[in-house]
Amino acid sequence: MKSFKLLFIFLSCFLFGSSSFASLLTQPQQVIENTSNEIKQLMLSESQLIASDPAYLYALVDKVFTPYIDLDRISAMVLGRSWRQTSEDDREAFKQEFKRMLVRSYATAFQSQSDWEITYLPSRSGNKPNDILVRTKVANRGQPLKIDYRMRDSGEGWKVYDVKIEGVSLVTNYRSSFKKIIRTSGVRGLIENLNATNNKKEMVDS
Repeated sequence: MKSFKLLFIFLSCFLFGSSSFASLLTQPQQVIENTSNEIKQLMLSESQLIASDPAYLYALVDKVFTPYIDLDRISAMVLGRSWRQTSEDDREAFKQEFKRMLVRSYATAFQSQSDWEITYLPSRSGNKPNDILVRTKVANRGQPLKIDYRMRDSGEGWKVYDVKIEGVSLVTNYRSSFKKIIRTSGVRGLIENLNATNNKKEMVDS
């Protein structure tokens, strides 16, 4: 599925991007840089535990990665108009399953990629002072990718709520994919689908 391929690329870049001029970065750029560095350090220092227990890797990623994702906003954007029609209990259930999916994809990205180099391009302000588009170019061995992070600070620090890879929005892709499931099975069906997928991946990893 196209959206999952885009997610994998985004998470790889978010994890492995590093720059040689970190002291010159703005606060939103520094969030991406610091998250990258913290994950790398933990992976090195906890390598033996990670190799023996995939669940430990997920816990590390959840601890470092999740605080910098605006889960409420991205969940509402992904569900679109269905978000307003969904109960609080189902919203919370969706957020948790969606987060589980993101965390596991992020962990997989770490195990499969390395040596990414990120270059920060001039950022662009959003419609509000607390909204910004962090523009980057990420290179590994092939053609550099343009990765744009839509971020906002709502009082708890800068957090990512959408990513564009070569102009393609991660939120838009997930909204399209989930919309098909919601149309036939409703939001509850989508939650059950994500839960089954997450549980299946846990069984494979255990």
